[in-house]
Amino acid sequence: MTHGIITAAVAMLVASAAAAAPYRPSDDGTVLVTVPHATASMQIAFRNAQNALAANPNDLNLALDVARAAIRDGRASADPRRYGQAQAALAPWWSIPNAPMSVRVLRAIIRQNLHDFAGAAADLDAILGLDPRNGQARLTRAFVRQTVGALADARDDCRRLPPSVGVMAAAVCLLRVEALTGSAAASLERLDQLIEIDAKSEPLVRRWAQAVAADMAVMLGQTGAADLHFAKATAEGGDIPTLVAFADHLLDTDRPGEVLTLLAGRSEADIVYLRLAIAGKRLNDPRAPQWSTLLADRFAAAKAGGVQLHLREEARFELEVNGNAVTALGLARTNWTIQKEPSDARLVLQAAVAANDPAAAADVLAFIEKTGLVDVRLKPLRDKIAEKPL
Repeated sequence: MTHGIITAAVAMLVASAAAAAPYRPSDDGTVLVTVPHATASMQIAFRNAQNALAANPNDLNLALDVARAAIRDGRASADPRRYGQAQAALAPWWSIPNAPMSVRVLRAIIRQNLHDFAGAAADLDAILGLDPRNGQARLTRAFVRQTVGALADARDDCRRLPPSVGVMAAAVCLLRVEALTGSAAASLERLDQLIEIDAKSEPLVRRWAQAVAADMAVMLGQTGAADLHFAKATAEGGDIPTLVAFADHLLDTDRPGEVLTLLAGRSEADIVYLRLAIAGKRLNDPRAPQWSTLLADRFAAAKAGGVQLHLREEARFELEVNGNAVTALGLARTNWTIQKEPSDARLVLQAAVAANDPAAAADVLAFIEKTGLVDVRLKPLRDKIAEKPL
């Protein structure tokens, strides 16, 4: 949001879809937004569907249902194991290049969430080559491109979204690109206006828009506005990625106690425990060592298994919990080769400053200059690096 997400093009998008019916996703695997963590009854239904699929592994419709349910829960809980379950459901078709279109869309979504952005892009390119008006594929590719820093291409996808994705989703897509390329203030103003007048979008889409607006406000240093948008985005509990983004904002504004309250009992995901560990360390909370040990064990297990899914979190853990700037810098730079959102840039700059290695931030600084990214969290770090010879 994560993370991290106006021009006349947005007005044109809004006008072109103003008369459209309220957006109703036709694909339960849509990644427009995340949903609340599944209830116990939903978990039981999911297990029953898994059991049915185990008895009929080649039933495509049943496999799609299981994969979609796993993706929904994975998005809401930030649990990467759910994507493994989704992949397992699609196993008979997973390695088939020309698999059914519905499988290929879900395969791209799974790969995206497992940080296989190249694999996701390959699937999405193929889908859009056959069906240029596939709104789910185009919207997913737009956000993959935002994540990897291909912002001009992402802008093109946002502008080519079909009316079927809905006015709000299309606007958020484009406005987030504008925010990442130096126009955060104008983008936030336009998004606020759209949220205010919107009466057709689904509640989940509106909460997603609120989360993106909160991220823009954070970039601009507008603490009060960010608080308000995050509160609205999480008013009904919130999904884990949005709660984690809120927690990061609270940490940035020196409110670690609120982080412990916000995330208490919400999830056992690594990204949650990281924020608890950081907040706990700042407060000398007696639970902080337990959280730190748990994370260290998980990161070690992931490394032993060749998994590099949470490099950003591991880098922050080394920097903010262990105080190991050199190790953090190496992890942050590896993460930067995979994804290039503002939080990834900030992490490299923070680690480079802490490790007294300004040269290590050169490619990040070049990216910021090229894209025109304006983020109040980056300026003091850039100033510190500028004081040191590269």
